[in-house]
Formats: sequence, C-alpha cells, structure tokens
Amino acid sequence: MATKRTKVTDKVNFTIEPRFPKYAGYADYFLSTPVSVQVRNDFSETVTLQISIESESGLLIPYETQAEVPFESSVELTAEGIFSPLLLAENDELRECPITVTASLDGKTVATASAQITALPFDWWEGLEGNAERLAAFVRPRLSDCAAVLADAGKRLKRWNKSAEFYGYTGTDKNTVRQIAAAIYASVKALSIEKDGECDFSAPLCVSRPGSILKEKLATSAELAVFLTACFEAAHLNPVLAVGKGGAAVGVWLYESCFLDTVTDDAEIVGKYVSEGINNLSFFDVEDIYPSSNAAFTPSEGHFRQKLKSGCYEYFVDVHRCRMGGVRACPVRGKGLKGYELLKEEEMSDESAPAPIPAFRQLKLEGKQPKNKQWERRLLDLTTKNALLNFNGRNAVHLYEAGADELYSLLVDKGGMRLKGAAVPAIVQPFGGDLPRQQKELVLLEQRKGILRAYDDTKTAGETASRLMRRNREAEEETGAKVLYLAFGFLRYAGTDGITRYAPLVLAPARIGRAKGNEDFSVSVSPDEGYSVNSTLLEFLKQEFNIDVRGLGGDVGALKIAEILAMVRAETANMKGWEVVTDIYLAAFSFQSYLMWNDIRSNIGELSKNAIVSALMNNRMERLETAAPPEEDDGDPEGVLLPLPSDSSQYSAVALSGAGASFVLHGPPGTGKSQTITNIIANALSDGKKVLFVAEKKAALDVVKKRLDSIGIGEFCLELHSNKTDKTDVLRRLEQTLALAKTEDVSGFSERAAELVALREELKAPMHALHEKRRLGISVYQAILLYLKNKNAPDILDIESSFYDSLTEQKLSECRRMILSAAAAAKECGGVRNSPFDNVNLTEYSQTLRDKLFCACEVMLAEIKHLKAFLALFLEFYRQKVSTLTLRKIRAFSELAKKLVAGTYDKYFMGVDEAEFYLFFNANKRLDTCLEYYYKHFKSLVELDKELPELKKFCEEGGDWKISRTAKAIAKKLDKVALRPINEDDIPKFLETLSEIYAAIGRVTGHTQLSRAFTDRAGRINFKKRADFLADLNDLHARAGAVFMDYNPDAFNGMCIRATSGYTVPVLEGYLKAAESYFLAQESFLSITNADRNKLKEEDVLDYFSSKASALIDNIDMLPNWCMYRATALRLSELGLNFITEALESGRFRTDNVLEGFEKNVYRNFLEINIPSDPALSRMTVGTLEETVEKFRLLWDDFAKLTRDHIRAKLISRLPAPDCEGSLSVELNSFTRLSKSNLRGAGLRAMFAEIPTLMGVVAPCMLMSPTTVAQYLQPVADQFDLVIFDEASQMSTAEAIGSIARAKAAIVVGDPKQLPPTAFFHAAYVDEENLENEDLESVLDDCLALGMPERHLVWHYRSKHESLIAFSNSMYYDNRLCTFPSPDAMDSHVKLILVDGTYDRGFTKRNRREAEALVKEVVRRLSDPVLSKSSMGIVTFSSAQRDDIDRLLTKEIVARHLDAAAYDREEPLFVKNLENVQGDERDVILFSVCYGPDSTGRVSLNFGPLNQVGGWRRLNVAVSRAREEMLVFSTMTSPMIDLAKTSSKGVAGLKAFLEFAEKGRTTLAAPSASVRTGAGIGKYIAEELTACGYECRYDVGVSDFKVDVGVVDPKNKHRFILGVLCDGADQFSVKDRNILQVQTLKRCNWNVVRVNSVNYYNNPKREIKRIKDILDRLTGADSKPGSWISKWSKPYKAVKATGSEVAAFVTGGENDTAIMARLKEIVAAEEPISRSFLKKRLLSTFGIQKSGSKVEARLDALIDGCGFNRDRVMNTDYFYKNPRAIEIGKFRTEGEDAIRRSGDDLTVYEVVSVVKAALGERVALYMDELCALLAGVFPAVKQGERFQSFLRDCIAYGEEKGLFVRSVSDRISLA
Repeated sequence: MATKRTKVTDKVNFTIEPRFPKYAGYADYFLSTPVSVQVRNDFSETVTLQISIESESGLLIPYETQAEVPFESSVELTAEGIFSPLLLAENDELRECPITVTASLDGKTVATASAQITALPFDWWEGLEGNAERLAAFVRPRLSDCAAVLADAGKRLKRWNKSAEFYGYTGTDKNTVRQIAAAIYASVKALSIEKDGECDFSAPLCVSRPGSILKEKLATSAELAVFLTACFEAAHLNPVLAVGKGGAAVGVWLYESCFLDTVTDDAEIVGKYVSEGINNLSFFDVEDIYPSSNAAFTPSEGHFRQKLKSGCYEYFVDVHRCRMGGVRACPVRGKGLKGYELLKEEEMSDESAPAPIPAFRQLKLEGKQPKNKQWERRLLDLTTKNALLNFNGRNAVHLYEAGADELYSLLVDKGGMRLKGAAVPAIVQPFGGDLPRQQKELVLLEQRKGILRAYDDTKTAGETASRLMRRNREAEEETGAKVLYLAFGFLRYAGTDGITRYAPLVLAPARIGRAKGNEDFSVSVSPDEGYSVNSTLLEFLKQEFNIDVRGLGGDVGALKIAEILAMVRAETANMKGWEVVTDIYLAAFSFQSYLMWNDIRSNIGELSKNAIVSALMNNRMERLETAAPPEEDDGDPEGVLLPLPSDSSQYSAVALSGAGASFVLHGPPGTGKSQTITNIIANALSDGKKVLFVAEKKAALDVVKKRLDSIGIGEFCLELHSNKTDKTDVLRRLEQTLALAKTEDVSGFSERAAELVALREELKAPMHALHEKRRLGISVYQAILLYLKNKNAPDILDIESSFYDSLTEQKLSECRRMILSAAAAAKECGGVRNSPFDNVNLTEYSQTLRDKLFCACEVMLAEIKHLKAFLALFLEFYRQKVSTLTLRKIRAFSELAKKLVAGTYDKYFMGVDEAEFYLFFNANKRLDTCLEYYYKHFKSLVELDKELPELKKFCEEGGDWKISRTAKAIAKKLDKVALRPINEDDIPKFLETLSEIYAAIGRVTGHTQLSRAFTDRAGRINFKKRADFLADLNDLHARAGAVFMDYNPDAFNGMCIRATSGYTVPVLEGYLKAAESYFLAQESFLSITNADRNKLKEEDVLDYFSSKASALIDNIDMLPNWCMYRATALRLSELGLNFITEALESGRFRTDNVLEGFEKNVYRNFLEINIPSDPALSRMTVGTLEETVEKFRLLWDDFAKLTRDHIRAKLISRLPAPDCEGSLSVELNSFTRLSKSNLRGAGLRAMFAEIPTLMGVVAPCMLMSPTTVAQYLQPVADQFDLVIFDEASQMSTAEAIGSIARAKAAIVVGDPKQLPPTAFFHAAYVDEENLENEDLESVLDDCLALGMPERHLVWHYRSKHESLIAFSNSMYYDNRLCTFPSPDAMDSHVKLILVDGTYDRGFTKRNRREAEALVKEVVRRLSDPVLSKSSMGIVTFSSAQRDDIDRLLTKEIVARHLDAAAYDREEPLFVKNLENVQGDERDVILFSVCYGPDSTGRVSLNFGPLNQVGGWRRLNVAVSRAREEMLVFSTMTSPMIDLAKTSSKGVAGLKAFLEFAEKGRTTLAAPSASVRTGAGIGKYIAEELTACGYECRYDVGVSDFKVDVGVVDPKNKHRFILGVLCDGADQFSVKDRNILQVQTLKRCNWNVVRVNSVNYYNNPKREIKRIKDILDRLTGADSKPGSWISKWSKPYKAVKATGSEVAAFVTGGENDTAIMARLKEIVAAEEPISRSFLKKRLLSTFGIQKSGSKVEARLDALIDGCGFNRDRVMNTDYFYKNPRAIEIGKFRTEGEDAIRRSGDDLTVYEVVSVVKAALGERVALYMDELCALLAGVFPAVKQGERFQSFLRDCIAYGEEKGLFVRSVSDRISLA
C-alpha cells in the first residue's frame, strides 16, 4: 500500500511561535523595541515563507517579510519599529490588542499564530515585570518645571555662598555636586507636593504626570521620582533612579561617572557607592519630599541607605548610561486643536537660541535667459485648464506626508517603495490636512520600512495607480516623455477670478511598476533626474502677480524640498488667502504643449545642432550661398515638376525649395498656399528627399493631404496630427503602400518636356523681343505706345537718316530734355514765331545785359525818329517820294546827299536854264537809248553826211528801202559794220534807229552850251568825252532813280538847278548826320542783340527796327526766358536738331506739340527699323500666335498629368521588394514583425526609430502637428531634408523649434499680415529683462528677422469678385496682390447695411437690432432655393454679439426647419468672432459690427479686440474670408469714428472699411507702386472701340493685374461683355500670361480676346475689326440665331428595322452570325454608339420588344466578340469603325421620327460638339442655357435630372480635354 505523500502546504509541516512583549507603550515605539517570531519547518525541504504580522487594533504596523527556512529547522525573525505611534500616542487606557502572525507559501496560508499585547497609556511604564531601562525614556530634563526648580535651587546655592550656575561636573567636586543635589531636593520639597496615592511598581503604572506637577502640587512617588531625576539631568548631572516594590529613590553621581550597564540590580555595589568615605553616589528617599516628612536632604540620604539594606529597591536605572545606549527622552504629550500634540525634547527648552533663519538664495531670475529657456516658457500652458496650475487631486494618489525630504531620500535609497492603501480610508481634505506628529511618525516609520501609504483604500489606490502606470507607459512609448510625477507641496492661491486653486511646487519624475509578488505597486524615482520646481507656476506667478521666483526654475538639487517650500512661502506671504501646503501626490501632469515643452527641455543639446535652430538661439544666421534657380520662363519642366497648376510666383517658391534653400514664403489669403506646398512636396519626394509638413490645425493638413491624394502620391504621405493616432491604422496604411504594384515610368516624359520648352520659347521670343530694351533704351512695345500717344502730332519734320543713325538713348534723352526746355522757354516768351525777340541771339541773361538792351532800344527809337524827320525834309525839298525804306536806300540817300552838298553836279546845273537843260538832258537820254540798241548789232556808227536828210525823209515817208537809193546805200554801210549778217527784214528798223541817233546828236549839239564840253569845233560829238562829261550826271540820276518812288528826272533836275543857290545844304547836312547816328545806333543794337544780320529785314527797315525796339522795351521782362530758349536752341543745333528750332520759328510746330512731333517721327523710324529686322516680331500674326498658345495650353495640361504619373512611378520604384537585401531588408523584417504583433509593447515612436530608412521610402512625407512631431519623432537633428510650416504666422517659434531642428532646410509659409499665435494657452507676456532673447510673435517673424530669403505668392484666387479683396489688398498689402477683375467690377460686392440699432455698452455688450437684422437676412437666404446654394458665415466683432446672434439664429432655424440648408452641407453655416475665424472661408460673409452709438448717442472708441496691438490683423483676417459677397451690418458709419482720439491701427482700419463698404473702391488709396506705369495699348484700343459705338474702360482692375480694355455690355451697363488683353510689360511668365490669366478670367465669367501690340501697330483697323466681330457675336448683331446648327450638324443615318423576332432569337445561339452582322452594320452606320444604345438598336432592328438579363448578357458577349474599336469615356463604352467618328466637330440631328429619346442614347462626343459649336457663336453660356439649347437641337430627348447630370459630365469631359472653361458661376466658355 502506497504511503500518502504530505503536501508542502500542509499546516502540520510548519509552526509559528510569536515572541512579543506583554506590554507595549509609546516608549516601545519611540525606542523601536523589536519583536521576534520563531518559524519552524518540519518538512523535508527548505522553503521560503512569506511571514506577515498584523494587528487589527492598529498597535502594530503591518509587517511582511520573506524567510528561507531550512528543512526540519527553525528560524527566528526579528522585526524592529513595528509599533504604531498613532495608537500608543493617543491611548489613555490599558488596551488588549490581539496580534496575528501568518506564514504563507505560494499565496496559501500554511501556519498561523496569535498573541496578545497590552497597550499602555501614554507615559506609562510596564512596571518591574517589564524593561526598567524604559524608565529613562520618561525622564524629560527639558520640562519647564525642571527649569523652575533649578532656578529656585540656584537661589539656595547663592544663599549657601555657592555658585548658582549649573555646569554639571565641570570645575566641581563631590561636595559641590552634593550641595547642588541638596539644593534641588530642598527646592522641590519646598513646593509642598502632595502624594497622589500609593504606587504598585509590580504592575504597569503612570510615571510621568500629564500636567504640571508644580501647578497641581500632586504626584505619585513614581511620578515625583521621575521628575526629580529629570531635574538632576537638567542640571547636567548624571542621575540614577532606584525602583522596587518598596518605592522609589533618586540619586546622583557626585563625580562624572556612570554604571557599566544601563540598569543594575546589584544593591551591594550601590550601597558601597553611597557609603561614607566613598561617596560616589548620593541617594535620597522620594517619600521625604512630601510634606508629611520633615526630613531634609541629609536625613533622607540616611533613609535611602536604610531601605537599600532592607531590599526595597530592585533596579537601579543609570539615566546617563541609558542615554549613551540610545534611550532618549520621549516627547511630552499635550492637548492641541487637533487632539494630542507631542513635543520632542529639543522643543521643550529655551536654553538654546533659535536656529537662524535660512539664508535663501536669490529667487528672482537674474542674468539673461538663453533662448531655449524662453522657448520653454512660451510653451507653458498658463490657463486654469492646466493641472500644473489648477490641481484638484482627482485621478491621483494622495500620499501620507511625514516630510518631503525624508520621503525623497528614502525613495532614492531604497530604489522603490510599495504603495499601500489605508486599512480604513481617512476622510480628509485634499489639501492642507496636516497630520499630528504621532501620525507623521507612523508614516515615517512605514516609509522607512518601504511602505508608501495612500489616503485611499487599497483597492482605490491600486486602481488609480494602475491607470497612472498605464498612462505613463503609453506616454513614454508614444512620445518618449514621462508624465508621472511625485508632487511635493502645493501653493494655494486665489486667482484674479477669486477662485482658490492649488498648484504643485516641486515635481520629481516617478515611475510605477509592479512590486515583488505582483500584488502591490512599486513607486520609484530616478536619482539622476532629481526634482525640479513647477516652471509653469513660476512663469504664471511672474506674469499674473509679478512674483518673480523664477530663480528656482533651474537646478535645485542643492536645495532641500522643505527649503524650496519655505522660499515660496516667504515670497507669497503678503498675498491674502495664499498658503503653501505640504501635501504629496502621485499624479500625471501634462498640458497641451507639454510634449513640445519636454522636447526642448530634454533635447535642446541635440536640437541645437540644426543650423536654423542655432541661428535662432544666437540671433544670427549664416547665409548659405544657394544658387538662385532660374525663373519659370527659363526653367526646365523636367527639373521643377508641377503636378498641380501654378503661377510664376508659386513656381519661384517650388524651384527655390528644390535648391535646398530655407526661406520664408509669404502667402496672403487666397494665393494658393496649399497648392504650392503640394508642388513643393511632390518635387522633394521625386528627388528622393524626406519631407516633414507641419501645421497646427488639422484642416490645413487635410487640405494638403487631399491634394497629395489627388496627384497620386497620397499613399506615400503619412498624416499624424493627433496624439491619439490609431496604431493599427498607421500599420495598415504602411502595409498598403508597401503592397503597391511596380509600374513602369511614363514614356515620352523627357520628350514632352522638350516640346513644352520649345513652345514656351516660341511664345517667349515675341514677348521678349517686344519688351527687350534696344538702342534707344526703349522696347518695341514702348515705342508703339509712344507712337500711338503722339500719332495725332503734325508729321512735317524733315529729318535726315543720318540723325537717326547717330541717335542713342542718352542723346535721345538729351534731345527730349532740350526740346522740352526750348518749348517751355518759347512758350514763356509768347512763342517763337513773330516773337518780339526774333533774331535776338542772346543765351546768357544778366541784369547788365537787360540794361544795355533797353538803352539800345531807346536810342534806336530816338535815332529813327530823327532820321525820319530829315528824310522827310529831303524828300519835300527835292519833290520826291520814297516807298519802302531799306538800309540800302538810307545809305544811297546819304551818298546822294554827300555829292549834292559837295557840288559834284554843279557843272551841270549851275547857271543853266531849266528849259535848255531839259532839252539837253532828254536828247542825251534818247541818244544813249538809241546807241545802246545800235551797238548791240553794229561795231561802229555809220557816218552820214549827205545821206542824212534823205534818210530822214525816207524814214518819215516810209517805203521799200530797196527802192530808195539812199536807203540802199546806207544799208550797205550798215552791213559792213554789222556784228552779224543782217536780216533784210530788220534793215528798216536799223535805218530808223540810225536816223534817230543823228537826230538826237543834232539836238544835243544844237541847243545847249553844255555840249561844248564834248564837241569839237566842227560841232561833232566826241563820244568818249561825252561819256566822261555825263558820267556824274548819269550817276546822279541812277542814284535818284534807285531811291525815289515814281522818280521824275526832269523835276529832280529842276530842283537841282534851283538848289545851286545852296538853300538845301542844311537839310542835306542834317540828314547826313542823322543817318550817321542811326547807323551807329543800329550797329549798337545789333551787336547787343547778337542779331544775325542775314536775317535783318530789308524793307521798311526803320519801321522794322522801330517796332522791334518798341516790342523789346514792352517785353523786356521776357528776356531771361528768351535767353534760355536761345541757349537751348544752340544746344539743339549742336545735337543736329536745327529742324526743331526751324520748325518752331517757322510756325510749322507750336510749343505744345513740338515734342510730340519729334517723338512720333523718332519712334516711327525706330519701329520701321526694328520690327522688320527682328524675326520674332516680323512673323507674328494673330493666327499663328493663337495657335501656338492653344498648343502650349493643351501640352501643359497633358504634361501635368504625365508629371503626376512620373512622380508616382518613381516613388513606387523605391519600395523594397520582399526579397531585397541590405539595410532595407533588415528594417523590412523588423516592420513585418512589429506589424504582426500590432506594435504590442511598442509605440509608433519606437517603430519609426527602428525603421528610419524604410520610412524614408514608404512614407517619405509626414504630415504632423508640432505636438505629434515631439510625440512620434526621435530628437535627432536633420533627420528630414525639408520641413514645411503652414500658417506659420499662427505658430510661435517655441512650437516650431522641434520641427525645425529635425530637418536640414525649412520653408516657413504664412502671412505676417494675419493673426499671430492665439493667446488661448498663454498670455502675450514679454520678459522685459530678457528682451533681446524674446521671440517675436511667430516663427514667421523670427525667420524674417534672421534675414532668411523670401518669396511672395502674389496671385489671389479666392475672391470671385475683386472688391472682396480690394480693401485688404490696398490697406494691408500695398496692392501687391494680383487680383482678377470681375465682369461686374463696376459694382461692389461689399455692401454696408445700416441698422437703426443701439449698442448696449454698459450691460449686455450687444446690439440686438443689428443681430435681428442680420439673422433675418440669413433666414431669407436659407429659405431661397437659389441663394441657399451659397455657403454663409457670420463674423462678429465681439463674443457677446456672437452669442446673441447664435441664440437668435438657432431659434429661427429650428422654428423654420432650416437645419438641412444651414448645416447639412459641405460648408455649414458658422457664427464666429474675429479671434477664431482665420482659416475659414465661405461664399457669403455677413458682418455684425455691433459697436456703435449707445442709448445716449455716444460712440465709444473701444472696439474690443480691434483696439489691441495687432487688432488690424484681426480685421484683415475677417474681411478676407468671402468668396462671392460680403454684407456689413452696422449701426454706425465711418464719420462716427474720430481717429483724433485714438492711435489704434485696428480702429483706423475699421473706419476705412466702413467707408469702403459704403462708397466702394473710390475710397481706396492709389497703389504705391505698380508693375505697369501709365496706360498701355488698351487706352488706344478703347478709344477706337468707343468710336465704333461701344462704351469702354481701360485698365480695368484695382491691382497690378488689369484687363487692358473692358467693353461695357450695351444691354447691361453694370457689366463688361468683353475683356481685351494686350501684351504689356509685366513680370508674369509665359504660362501666366497665356494660360493662367485667360483661364482664370473665363472662370470669373469674362469673355476674353487677346490683341498683339505689333499687329495693332501694323494694322489697327484689322485688329479693331476683329474685336468688333467678336462683340457683334456676343451681342447677336452678326448672324441669325441658330445659324451654327446648320453649319455644324449632319443627319443621323439609322439602320432600318427588318424582321419581327422574340428574345429567344438572341439567346438561342443559332442566330449569332446574323446578330453580329447586324451589330457591325449598326456600328458602321451609326458610329459612334454606346453599348446600351447599340443593344437597344439591335433589338429594335430585329423587332424584339422585350429584353432581360439573359438577352443583355448574350448581347454583351456578342458585342465583345465583334472586336469593335472602343473608347471608354465616363464609364461608358463607345464603339466606332472610323477614328474620325469620335473627334469633336460635327454632330448628328434627327427629324420628327427620332430614334434617340434619352441622354443615354446620345454620345458624349456629340454633346460636346454641340456645346462647342454653340459657344463659337454665343461665346459663353450658363448651364441652364445649355440645357435649353440642347433641347432645341435634340427635341425628342427627354429633359430631366438624369439628362442634366449627363450634360454636366459632358462639360467636365470637355474641360478635361481642354475645350471648355467653367466659371465660378457655372458659366461655360471656350478655353
């Protein structure tokens, strides 16, 4: 029979024997009396038992230990310090306390034992049965009664002439000590203390009276003995206490000595020591102290010796020896407010001076704070939501406190302590519940034993600890940050709201784990991390209360925790209601920005390795030389990838990001920031870079993520915005990315890029040539403008080509300047032509010159007057007249006068008869005439003697000379002297002349005496003498004939004969002098005026000079201007511009058009030379240009699609294959392992750290918030290539630092004109003492301050009407935003709605009527089917008004059931105030200004947030939220705001905004700078179109981008029907100009036409006609409605129906051949045709009426078997035979018997063709118009929602193909 094996757990195997004292008092706790337990193991194996000691009464502290007990052996375990001071200190009775000792093995009890201890009341001794040594613990020398006794004893000693000082044994002998003992004895005896009953020393008894013996005068012998012993010890003597059944005695060593043991029972040795002769001890009997005994000290000594011999004393307790053995005096118990109070020995004496007040270190922060400390401070959450400022004790473990420093030291020393709950949960206050000393001692005792006691019960404490442990573990796994702390001490403070709150003071990072045995929790701290002061509280105290204790914010390891609490207590002592409490909590502390704060606090060393972080810390950035990438027009499309459309400003940012540069990207509202960011990310990923995109708002991350998804790379972008990210979801996304199938890179990518560059260059070349600066410093475009500007100037300048050849920019500028100067000066002189200064060639004016000229003019006038007077006398005396008087005549008169005065002609006239002289003079005159004629034909005069009479007769009678002999003979003579042969016909004339000659000779010689001077004696004339004689006379008459008008020689001769008397001499001499003076004056005049003598007037010279001098005198004030003109004219001559002055002086040009004429000629010549010589300009035509633009647009759209595919293919190609090798293989395996375990025991942070390379290819882009960056990413500098911040103006530098540090380069995107970081989590406090290290408002501002490169996004796309952004653009962006004008730009979409309301300023802070008016408008719009399509947002200027409107609106929406219209939509209605509207946008924004006149009519200038610093930013944000319309509800107008009373920029902005809303853009200031200066070519096009009858505006728009010409719709004067774009100079790229601008304008409902400047210059009429043709089409003036249908339509050819079959015909299978043949016939005839309609047509042609699923399936199979050409569009298959069938062009129409009855029967190609053809005539149509139009083209097709949906899909297809552009209002136009 088998023996039964005894189990280890059988109780028979183990026994326990408790060895506890019978009694226990406070002294046992105080002296740590040990207890022991013996454990026996009767089993055959050694076991480890769990021993526990428990006492339900609370006498013992629960005790647990493990003991290894050998087999069949016993072990004695000793436990020290397990008595509870709490029960023993408060116990007032003998109390039986049961004790249980338990032994457990593997959790099962194997042995138990019970014991009982009697708890003694406080100050009781267990008696002679107990430990006599304990008596020393009740001896308390520091009692005040002892001091009183010693004082009296001192007096007695003085009376005994002994020293009254008690210095113990120093300087004393035995007698002295004995006398001291006697004095003490006498002093106590003198007190007359009565005996309080008998004492039984064999049983427990009280040995120390609770009260004062001296006051009560009552004591037992035990109490009195202990008191006297204390008095001796107080006198620094060594007392000995004797006790026994016979009573008690007190002794003292008479010299400094003690027993070898603390207690001795050797009465014999004591007897020797007290005996005479030895006298080492002196004892007296306590009984002698009582009044009943009269014994003095010496007799009492004898009484003691007697009792000693009789054996009355059993034990002698040497107090000094006990002290040496560690028996200290117990505290004294007294009553306090909260029960009993214990005073330790050192607290009961005033002998020692109080301890000095600790010299605390300076608490105020001194010196400059480093930047990282400032960042930490900025990240602190200073709101009451933060538990670090408002700790309520919930979800935390409240620990018993017995001294913070002791606890921290124990935690460090022990490495961990068990967390225990209270056996009986105490109901205590969360804070400030100070424990009694005895309870603190109990707590401290437990803590020393490794027990951390909580106030909560064990279960609650355990649950809380479990939650804290889990939370701390999760935080550490996910973020690397610890959130669990031990909080030592709390500051109770009253906030500004009056609410009392608690904030932890000292924080020590803690950890919770499972203790041994897994039953309890273990709490530990790290000695390396130490403890710190709550920096959040320090900053809060400084900012809110100006209490600066930030000096505690650093390393406080040298300070004790109690010292820190004391310091804070001292600094806050003056604050009413404030207190520092010493509570200790184990709690999790975190706040919104805790992770970022901890990231900087813990990792600044690593983070500062980043260059930008280092620059921010040192306020100095090293500029890295990054080569500027080329602009868009010079860039490589293959190098800078643009998967999304972008403008040139966006391209610049994308290109710079690719160069690896860090820069600031300014992104004003609506400028396409997210689109730009997406392109930047796509480029970086394509280049193999890792990108970190950071935004504070999830909405910003979502927008970019959606765009990344849209371009096909979303799988490679991991979004982690929330700290509660689902790990499983992240793993799933990464697995999906890894599973992406490999794809081939797109083909032809590089080739398409090259094509794109070629087309771009083809478009860029003409533009570049047009605007390239040329020889004259101007472009062809500028020359065209200048030519058009001056086209109406006179075209009469004759400029030589050499002048053009020599013309340079500098010379042209000089010419222009000189011409302007000349024209201006000439104008000031009254003009050049007929100027009084004509021929006054003076260039340098001076006052002297003026005086000289004035005098010369005056002299000239006087001399002319004098000369005219003598000339009149001259003429009168000689009976002559003179006509125009010239200088020559005046000189001739002078010569004539001189000869007359000299008597030169007296030989003729002196003494001669007038009649005789008359005959003489006239005969000679006749003779000279005849001789002159004669000698023209003959050499000499034929002499006639006898022939003369006959000749005379012949001549008188006449006849034929040939018949007359005489005449014939004379003719022969004449023939001989003739100079040439004589014509017979001339002989009669010659004969007559010869006759007259001789007749005249006869008269000359026959009738005067004067002929004697030249005749011989025979009376013949000597012609030579005659000539000499008559020379002077002939000269006289020649002179006279030259000067006199209607000269009569005979009359003159008569006056000369009479003048021989000399009466005319005075006149002649006077004339000569006057003429001489005149010529001198003239010479002086001409010399002073520097006149050109060749330009002097010959006729009427005296009148000329007279009028000239008079005019100069009258206009002498204009002389300076004339001098300037002449100087300019001289310079013009030097420049070769004589033709200018000539034109001015000739009158061909006026002063106001001379420059225009010059420029017109110059620029026309410039254009005629440059345009033909430049290939890019000379071959530019309208057709080729538009064709190239269209090719470029289509190719760009196609290339964008290829770009998306190209980037995606590259990213997929980098993904590792499952069988890859290298580091990626290792990380892939790690990821697989982590994924399969679902990250069990690990977090995302750990996973990212383990697989960094794999993450770089699977998720190279991470989209995160600043918090999740700190949470999930390791603090490693430069782990990303690029970090991009969005809305950086709302992100503080402190928040951004962690993200910046993790990337090599940073792109900071934001708008400094919008809201700075919100003050929601911290006040906008500035540390005045650390200003140089203070951050600016945002990371954007700080980066700008560092001088980071900048890029600006300038194109604004959000606002569908330009007026919506015009105010912000003008007021805050200096008109730098390029905005698109609207066709209805003449009207503003910002409207002011005045409300007759009142602002309740003093009470509700709201404007009810304004709120009601706004709500009414919102309800109206929500109720309207059309208006409700536009999303709405409400913005208020105050939170009170927001709340009021929200309440009213909610009530109305509910009442009218408008919930769906308001909220169930993509963009629900919102109501927000200025503070939180940034980032939101809606179609319609409704403002409630709220502020305005109060009930008294007064307008306060306090407009809430607008008055604050940066309030203008709030306004800027608010007024830039609308897309379509903005309504401003206000009770005040702009004039009500008086800016003289405020300097707030925000208030000034509000005033300007109200004025703008009321009056429109006329209130906006003109732009400070513009890309385009002056009007462009549009001005001249507008003039031409105006002449054609169209009303036009040029330069339409309020920003730098303008529509050159806007043609007003004749039918609607508030809209433009056409916009004309020209090719003016601007900074826009080829793509901007040719695609973006045109497409965007069309989306804004514009009709657009482009005009080229060169074409307009070459043939303006043709270009104007082209525009007019478009206008005629738009207005319907050129053709009949519907003419386009006949042009583009063709009839539908349908296959005829044959047969009448049933469904089985199809499903049977026998007729497949016939069916397939019919299918081919239908496709060939009716191509293209959809699958569904093809099946319908087939059934119809076979006459099959019913169909079904089988028929459909069979037909699908047969159709697929036919192998038709197929095109799949919009999820529909279209079959065709000829590829031309699916081209967009013609469409098919049907008659009344139409077979196409629904939208499904039509093809997308035909619908798109119809729309395209219609738009070709109508230019633009709305969707409802298109529906009506298609109903006309396809009348049989049913119109309904299905058809409208099909039509919208067709339009979308047309947009995709680049055929159409859809505007924001659903207006369709051709692309």
